[in-house]
Amino acid sequence: MTTRDLAHLEGRINAHRRLLVELLSVVAALPEARDALVAMARENETVADHEEDPGLEPDAAFAAQQVADDEIRAILRAAMERLDARPAPTSTRE
Repeated sequence: MTTRDLAHLEGRINAHRRLLVELLSVVAALPEARDALVAMARENETVADHEEDPGLEPDAAFAAQQVADDEIRAILRAAMERLDARPAPTSTRE
């Protein structure tokens, strides 16, 4: 893959991530959805040390899953931070 292809791919991934963070921050405004997202951020899909013996060095599958878990938590954290940074809605009732 060329440097140009990698830059193009990275740009697209970053755009998807930004959209996902924004969408999740909107969804998290609903209390029941926020609770579910906070719970998801606490979860860890990587096999714990005592559950599976990966051998002397964990293989690529363990490493890839850890990267995915870390990215999920980072996206959810960014969404919650974005939600918390928004000004509180004001009432327009008269």
